[in-house]
Amino acid sequence: MRPDTWHLFVEPGILRFFGEGLLQTVLLSLAAVAPSFAVGLLFALGRLSTRRWIRWPSIAYVESVRALPVLLLIVYFGLKGSTLFRPFLGAEFELARFWAGVLGLAMYTSAVLAEIIRAGIVSLPRGQTEAARALGLSHVQTMRHVVLPQALRLMVPAMMAQLTTIIKDTSLVGTIGVFDLLRQGRIIYTQYFNPIEVFFFVAVVYFLICYGLSQASRRLELGRPPRAILDVELRDQAA
Repeated sequence: MRPDTWHLFVEPGILRFFGEGLLQTVLLSLAAVAPSFAVGLLFALGRLSTRRWIRWPSIAYVESVRALPVLLLIVYFGLKGSTLFRPFLGAEFELARFWAGVLGLAMYTSAVLAEIIRAGIVSLPRGQTEAARALGLSHVQTMRHVVLPQALRLMVPAMMAQLTTIIKDTSLVGTIGVFDLLRQGRIIYTQYFNPIEVFFFVAVVYFLICYGLSQASRRLELGRPPRAILDVELRDQAA
């Protein structure tokens, strides 16, 4: 331990250096969440499809990707990402290490979110779907206007938990050369030989972010239901 180096963590230059890594961590998380939710929703609906040629490939993707370590996906895109895109983007294309990390995180997260979304849809009472179909809504209209709005609300805690997991998993992108928060910490402790102090500081930053997200998740979970649901409940009580 190097107690004499604690003063480094209040120096503007050091804090700015960690801030650059924290910015990379946040950007990685946000860039991975957006496509992973869209892809996850697509494969979740695919798993619930009545058509085998849609359902079985969706199941194969979700189960196979979930079984892989996220580090393996990050390293794979870091090494082979450029080769995968060169047939479409030209022989000189080079995939930036940042986007290689995003692809690895997004691919794994999309498989996890697909299962979360599927579980949320399946957990709804069958009467919801049957009532919508009895009113003449198509399968797509039922999913869009009845099932998904309710299911997505039920998924909020699990999806927020997955977001905190993404933030923690960004620490793995340092293996392909992305200067995230943890990688910046490694640079600091190789210069000042104080890994205990640096890792403690980095752990506190991760804790504050993830704890804040968990509290936000609880507020969303315990909040009032949407106005549309309140209107339905009031009509039911009046009837």
